[in-house]
Amino acid sequence: MRDQAVSSRRRPRRRPVRSASSTGLRQGRRFSLRSILRAIPTMVYLAVLILAAWLLYYSIASPYFAVREISVSGNKLLDAGQARDATGALGQNVLLLNGQDIEQMLDRISSVRSARVTLALPGRLDIDVTERTPLVQWQAREGSFLVDKDGVVFSRQDPPSPVTVVKSGDGPPMEVGARIDPNILESIKTLETALPEQAGIRPPWFDYSPSNGISVEVQGGPRIVFGDASDLDTKIAALGAIRKHLDASKAQAATIDLRFKDRPVYVLASTAPAKSGQAR
Repeated sequence: MRDQAVSSRRRPRRRPVRSASSTGLRQGRRFSLRSILRAIPTMVYLAVLILAAWLLYYSIASPYFAVREISVSGNKLLDAGQARDATGALGQNVLLLNGQDIEQMLDRISSVRSARVTLALPGRLDIDVTERTPLVQWQAREGSFLVDKDGVVFSRQDPPSPVTVVKSGDGPPMEVGARIDPNILESIKTLETALPEQAGIRPPWFDYSPSNGISVEVQGGPRIVFGDASDLDTKIAALGAIRKHLDASKAQAATIDLRFKDRPVYVLASTAPAKSGQAR
């Protein structure tokens, strides 16, 4: 009886026998689940890529983002329509425009010193213009032109407020976009300030020619030729001495030439020859 009990204890346990079909089914389920889990990131990526491509196509092709409004501010001389036409942006997709490129286009307009462009969704373009400031109104054979302090001839319009008038009938042909030597303009403005203070002369305009430089014509008096504004104090002192001498001799000069500071000359209104400007 004891032997039978021992033998019964030592008898190995039988393991359950699983069929090949059930094992393969479970392995197949595990494999398919793993494949799905691994494929999810790729599927999400493809979905995002497709969505981004659609949004990009919609943004470019949709008329919703076409520029329909262009506002212009800061302009007085510049016509707003000219600024809008210069951009070439009307009807274009605002997402494809480059603000700096548009600013460069506007800078090519002669009256524009600088421009700032702002693009806004869904289809708006704002232009803030800084125009050139007229320093003088240059009257040439071809007409009247506005010139800024840098010598840029930028407009044929009348100035928004009165400026110094310069008449030049024998200079080179004038047109918008041309340039005048800034030193000439600086000399004219210097004389415009100095003549009333030091000589009591307020010329209504200035004349300029390449040969004689700057000159003014005193109403009821002589034409005074300065050349340029160099050695201005010496020239004005000579002018005062000549005018004093003419008053003392009760003579009237047609021209007073101060271009050469060491040898000022005046020409009497009669046919008398030119004389030295030094009073005796």
